[in-house]
Parts: sequence; C-alpha cells; structure tokens
Amino acid sequence: SAPSADTIYGGPGFGESDDTYNQTGLSAAYVSGFTDFDTYLAGNPTHVPFYDGFEWFSESGATAASVTYDLGQLRRIGALGVWNGESSRRGRGGIGRLALFYSMDGVTFSTMASNLVPTDHPANGAWYPADVFRLTAVDARYIRFDLSHCPQSDGGPFCAIGEVAFDAAAVPEPASLGLLGLGLAGLGALRRRKG
Repeated sequence: SAPSADTIYGGPGFGESDDTYNQTGLSAAYVSGFTDFDTYLAGNPTHVPFYDGFEWFSESGATAASVTYDLGQLRRIGALGVWNGESSRRGRGGIGRLALFYSMDGVTFSTMASNLVPTDHPANGAWYPADVFRLTAVDARYIRFDLSHCPQSDGGPFCAIGEVAFDAAAVPEPASLGLLGLGLAGLGALRRRKG
C-alpha cells in the first residue's frame, strides 16, 4: 500500500499529517527507500517556512501529540531526518522532545529512541534544515512519533512537524534470503571442487 501518516492523539489539528511525509515542503525531492539518504541530507535540503499544505500542527494548546507513519511495506530503518516546525517563540509550534517507536503490525510497538531533541528553529521566515538522527537499524512497517514538551518555548500553542524522511532500505524476503544462501553454498562447493 502507499505510505501514509495518521494522527493518533493531539489532533486532528491543522493541516494533514500526510503533509509531513509527502515531501512537498522541501527544497529538493526525497523518496524513502529510493533516494540515497546520506547523499540527500549532505545537500542540506531545507523546509519552507510557512504552513498551508506543507506541515501539520496539533490542536491548539496541546503539549503532546502522536503521529504514526505507515511506510507501506516492511523496511529497514537506520536513520531519519526531521524538519522541526518553526519555533513557538512567536506563537508557533514544534517538537520539544521526540520519542520513536517501531512496529511490524501497527499494533505492538517497541522503543526505537527516546528523548531526542530536535533543533528549535526561529520563526523568522527562513527555510530551515533537518536534524538527522542515526539509530540502531530495525525492520519495521510503522514508525510512531510521540511528541512532547510542546510548545518548545515561551508559551506557543502547538506541537508541529514540518517534514520527515526515513533512511528506509528494502528488507529481503525470506525466500530471497534462502535462494541467496543456496547460491553461496553452490559457489563454495564449486570452489572446493576446483581447489
């Protein structure tokens, strides 16, 4: 199925949670699982500094929220980029603290990372860069973002996500792994005969 995002709590809020995953707010296109993650982030892609259609905000006054990303299929996740919503210093939102959880079935989640602190970008109208978080690689279809300590500072009213990008490699299917193992065993047997 196609990748998607759903607000679990703190919403529905303003904007669509899918706007945080469809890459429309970024200065350069990225497709999880296809674009090379490290090369892409090395180019310092930035996020547009305005809201409409490009990011998601929680309900007004929410200090916590949760968004789950369905990657559409099982992927190996080793890192992610997060474009934190602009600072609440001028009444906007963002992520103060971020905890990440992963799941294969969308029901049972395990901890991936906790207490991550994305950059608090000033709400000054400038395009802003991503925070890159390197993680212990896991196989998952679903990634849940639990946002807390929202707003970031000075009394702004929202949690917000600008955009996310996953370093999402394909996970070999068990049948493919079995065929690979047979092929390697065959090569080993051939070498022994020649030796």
